[in-house]
Amino acid sequence: MATASNFDDLLQCPICLDILHDPKVLDCQHTFCANCLKVHHESSSRRLGSSNSIVCPTCRVPSNLIHNSIDSLPGNYIVRDIIERQYGTITPDRPPGYAQQIQDRIQRMKKEDTESDFARYLKPAAAALLGVLGGLLLAKGVKKMCDKDEK
Repeated sequence: MATASNFDDLLQCPICLDILHDPKVLDCQHTFCANCLKVHHESSSRRLGSSNSIVCPTCRVPSNLIHNSIDSLPGNYIVRDIIERQYGTITPDRPPGYAQQIQDRIQRMKKEDTESDFARYLKPAAAALLGVLGGLLLAKGVKKMCDKDEK
């Protein structure tokens, strides 16, 4: 059976090490405070120059953001309810449009699942092949020029 201190550890944000406040869940299922994710996103987007997604601070799996906003991430309402029951801390309610955000995420995941791996890797493979062919043609042209110079 879980003790109180073990329970506290499970409800603690890995960034600020405090009890989760407004818990947000990433695509990898790791949960963080919304404000901690905002700070992490601001610092990482300045370094990497990308703000359309956030990289999980724990496992480095990227999660897409809607309108470059941490608020677009779904809340972890199970964790929020456990915290409220355990500590009596009230966290914000589900944001307006939450159900639509979840539906949009499900549709996006279904779309990604229907795309074949072949289609995902076709463009980079074709570009690599064109690069090799271009190099071969260039080498052949240089060889012809060298042969003409020798004559």
